[in-house]
Amino acid sequence: MRIIVDGGCGFVGSHLVERLVARGDDVTVIDDLSNGSLTNIQGPLDSGKINFIQQDISSKLDKRFNWGDADVIYHLACWPRSRSYVNPIRDVEVNLIGTVMMLEYARRCGARVIFSSNSGIYDSAIQPIKEGNPENPTTPYDVDKLAAEHMIKAYAKAYGIPYTIFRFATVYGPRQRVSSEWNPVVATFIDTLKRGDTPYITGDGQQTRDFIYVGDIVDALVKGAEVKESVGPILLGSGVETSVVDALKTVCRVLDKPVKYEARPRSLGEIQRMSYDCSIARRILGWTPQVKIEDGIRRVVESQKNED
Repeated sequence: MRIIVDGGCGFVGSHLVERLVARGDDVTVIDDLSNGSLTNIQGPLDSGKINFIQQDISSKLDKRFNWGDADVIYHLACWPRSRSYVNPIRDVEVNLIGTVMMLEYARRCGARVIFSSNSGIYDSAIQPIKEGNPENPTTPYDVDKLAAEHMIKAYAKAYGIPYTIFRFATVYGPRQRVSSEWNPVVATFIDTLKRGDTPYITGDGQQTRDFIYVGDIVDALVKGAEVKESVGPILLGSGVETSVVDALKTVCRVLDKPVKYEARPRSLGEIQRMSYDCSIARRILGWTPQVKIEDGIRRVVESQKNED
């Protein structure tokens, strides 16, 4: 298939690009490199198996932007949740306006849109989280992701654009970047401990997450292109509720480090519990996550050894 992946130089996107290239798809990657890196797709890039275009997806599309025809557009580029209160205007630009731009391009070439949304949209006071649960977005990121979902559905009704909408749980895996803007739980623990520093936990550490390995997410993304009708939102998670403290203990066990951490105040908009029911993904996609958290963390650590 002819496929466009925006955000394809990022964490999830680069793993998806590798999978698509391996099965022989014609892949174009769109990324502004504000968070992604060309090193993430260096192999396919050097071999000439992908077309790379450096572009901010929130820029106005016009006739100059010809990325080629596509059967599927994977819309993965986003402004991070952790920075959405710091720069809410940029959040709107990337997460909402960027979605409109991708929809306009999908309309131009008749492509299916596969969208990576966020499970933080739900009211986390109601557990377990299921697709039909009430929505209660608590950050600009969640608000804009929900608005983007509605925009996709509006375009589907108006123009017949097929879509698959996924709401991700807490994704982790190799290539996940830690920076001032991105502080993913597992990657931050690994990075901090490998530097010899003491990791921190916000609140009491009993807040829970559903940690899902990036390879399992890619499996679902690929299956999302095979569905004929428009579907979603569909939850993607492991179905296992893990406290942040327990996640740290697992990382310490894998790295053979003592368990200790610094306690910090809870973050603004932080979700206390994540317990997911992903039965719809199993039913519609025939998808079941395969990688347990300790095995996934070992894969992350092993991949970093290979990079060193």
